[in-house]
Amino acid sequence: THTHTYIIYIIILVFIELYFIISYLLPLPSEGSQDKSTNSFLFDINKGVMFIKPKNKTYSFNINNEVKSTDYYKYLNIDNKDEFKDYIEQFFVGLLEGDGCITVDYISLRKKRVRFFIALNNLEENRIMIDYLVEYIGGRKAIERDNKYVIWYASSRTDIKKTLTILDKYPLLTSSKICQLEFAKLFINNNKYIGLSKLDFKILRDNKYKIQDEIINGFNNKFELPSYYPTWLSGFIEAEGHFKLIKSPTNGISTSQFIIGQNRDKYILKSILYYFESSSRLTLTHNKSGIDYYKIHLSNATVRTKLFDHFNKYPLLGYKNSQYYYWKNNH
Repeated sequence: THTHTYIIYIIILVFIELYFIISYLLPLPSEGSQDKSTNSFLFDINKGVMFIKPKNKTYSFNINNEVKSTDYYKYLNIDNKDEFKDYIEQFFVGLLEGDGCITVDYISLRKKRVRFFIALNNLEENRIMIDYLVEYIGGRKAIERDNKYVIWYASSRTDIKKTLTILDKYPLLTSSKICQLEFAKLFINNNKYIGLSKLDFKILRDNKYKIQDEIINGFNNKFELPSYYPTWLSGFIEAEGHFKLIKSPTNGISTSQFIIGQNRDKYILKSILYYFESSSRLTLTHNKSGIDYYKIHLSNATVRTKLFDHFNKYPLLGYKNSQYYYWKNNH
């Protein structure tokens, strides 16, 4: 009887072990990535489709070393660091507009702290990209929030000065970041607001977006693509773009889409359609706060070719680069 019980116990242990081995080896879609109504899955920066994600581990889409994100000089055909620095600066502006923020903190009556930062998921490609920002722009890299995010900061006077110089060369294009920058400038080398009380500071800060509608209306009426727009766009797509593969009934890939959206700034989405010569329509929804959210879906073969050409000339530099190549090679 004891022998029989022992054999059953061993069999149960074997089945449990096999279950975990099979679970580890089989690719599973990430949580929230499966759309049951359209049988589609979305490659999102927070999700790891095609990979199991054990706790405290992350996996990228950089499969079979299709793109080595550690050597962009060769990949970009850059002959010298000065040219690469120009690319990084323009790319940085787009990345800041999508995943960054410009803040001012009240420290004391005589001290206000201005910070520029960009927060990204703590993945290898993003860490490499942040290293480029630190090397060519300045600032520092930090790993925060239980090791989940890699963050680029510019908070010292030297780093803020470097950042402002870049933004003078390549001005911000989104209305919210323009408002944030104008508010921050009030506390950079400006004695007028240095002794502002905490209450007055809060009132001023709460009104920093008061000119946003005016900016949007002006750009909606007339928005000209600046010379740095293509590289800016790649930085913006690094932050806001999504690459979607739609599965067929036979579990293959039937088509692919590039999706990007933006709060309030209709002119930004229209400029992307214009740049890629796409006749796709803008879709308008509202977020939880009731703010207008514009989105575009680009999917036909002609536009895909234009996307391929664009990213060949103006490549993504972070985790989105690996997503893009997986999307491109499997659509």
